[in-house]
This record gives sequence, C-alpha cells and structure tokens, in this order.
Amino acid sequence: KMVYPTVLLCLISLAYGLQESMPCPFSRSLYLENPPLAGHDVTILQTLLQRSPFASGLLATGKYDAPTQQAVKAFQSASQLPADGIVNATTATAVLDALFSDNYKDNNTLPAGVLYKVHIKVHKDRTKESTGILYDSNLKPIFQFTARTHGQPHRNQYCSDGDTPTGLGFFDLNSPEDDPKSYGPYPVNRVVYGLEGNMKLLLSDNHDTIRSGILLHTGEWDNWDPSKPMPNSHGCIHTHPDQCKSIWQILTGKLGVQVRPNSFGKLPYPHKPQGVISIEQVD
Repeated sequence: KMVYPTVLLCLISLAYGLQESMPCPFSRSLYLENPPLAGHDVTILQTLLQRSPFASGLLATGKYDAPTQQAVKAFQSASQLPADGIVNATTATAVLDALFSDNYKDNNTLPAGVLYKVHIKVHKDRTKESTGILYDSNLKPIFQFTARTHGQPHRNQYCSDGDTPTGLGFFDLNSPEDDPKSYGPYPVNRVVYGLEGNMKLLLSDNHDTIRSGILLHTGEWDNWDPSKPMPNSHGCIHTHPDQCKSIWQILTGKLGVQVRPNSFGKLPYPHKPQGVISIEQVD
C-alpha cells in the first residue's frame, strides 16, 4: 500500500522525537491530529510562540490546532529546522532556547489595597542566590533577605518542582506548614496566583493551574549554616531561618498583615491576598 507522504513524515518525526529526550516541560511530541492533542504542554508551547514574530493572533487554547501548527512551521523555518509542524525534541529545545524569557520587568507599583510587596531580582543561573526586599504599602523598603529560587536539577520554571517562576503574583501570609524540617517553624508566604509574566501562565486560582504550592519559607536543613548556600527547593523560595522569622514579625507587627489559616494548596484560595510578589530576572 502507498503511505501518504504527510503520514510518512509524521511517523519519521515521531520516531526521531522518541529517540531523543524531550526537554521539560514537554514529554511527548506535539503535532496536528483529529481530535487535537491537548494539555498544559500545548498551553506552554502556544504562550512561548506568542513571544515570537511568527504567531500573530495565536491563542493559548491548550489544543494543538491548525494555527498552532502554522506558528510552529514558521518558527521552524526561521530556525533552519524542517518545517513539518511537529514539535519533537529538537524543535522543543529550540523553542525553549529562543523564547524562554517572559521579559517581565517590575514597574515599582502596587495594586490597590495591598499591604506589602516582596521583590526578588534573580539570575539566569539560579545556582546564584539573590537578594529579596520587603516593601510596605508605600513602597518603602523595610527588610532585606537572602533568597534561593533554584528548583530541582534539570527542572526549569515551566516544570513542576522547577525554578521559581518570574513575574508578578498575589502573595499571602499563611500559618506554618505541618513539616518544620522542610518548611521551618514560622508562617510562610504563599504565591496565590499570577498576574504578569510566567507567573500568570503557570499559576492560576483553579484546579487547571500548571504549578502550585510555591512558598517563601525556610527549613531545618541538616549540616547547613548561614555561610553556606541554601539547598534547592521544589519550586519555592528559600530564605535563612532568622530572616523568615523577621519577615513574619515585620508583616504582622508593623504592616498590619494577618496570618491566614494555611490553605495547604486548596483551590480556589479561600482568603483575600494581602501582598504581591515580583520576581524579575536581571541578566
């Protein structure tokens, strides 16, 4: 029997994609079929392609439709890749390399009614620890702390347990987690949902959120002291124990922030967020 050229090309590309390791957050080849492939990986792909000049009008529907295929083909052609519209490991890696950054920039403002802001300037190399600043509602800097936003190895910010996402999101103070060894004995700050940048893409206030459970916290880490780098997290922001304690005391004692009962990831979030967090890549 004759195998149609498009079917043969698809089979060859799929086989090639299976031989290569797909880069996180992608775990499968993506291509046009009926019914369309759907999922968070497609949403992430579409959002990244929207940052390119090849995807005018492309919507992040979460379904690999004909406009998505055309945007992929245009990207592949511009990247000197076979323009077959199939996102295998090579194309997925090229998309991440070219379109990874959300280019989020902090605008030094606060939404109405917010009592505090945390701003952390991070490096592309997340093994480098950063400095975070806590601001009051007048954007006066109140406290400075050390922050580590490095997730688990080989997990970028689009992946579960990966680096803390860049962008702007609502933030709120919750009662301590149940595991003081992993999270410390103090109240934690929880990223509720995203407003701008990759936080908006990855963190929503419903069960379709791509990532969740991102906290600012400390831990009772074995064989650690303040002269050493903090351990990597599972996507959260780590800070030193004494600094985490100070953040809690300043928020409640000086800024009028309430310690909300810990939601433990319940969605939608049951409280009105009292703060915002801004994470900005500076290099």
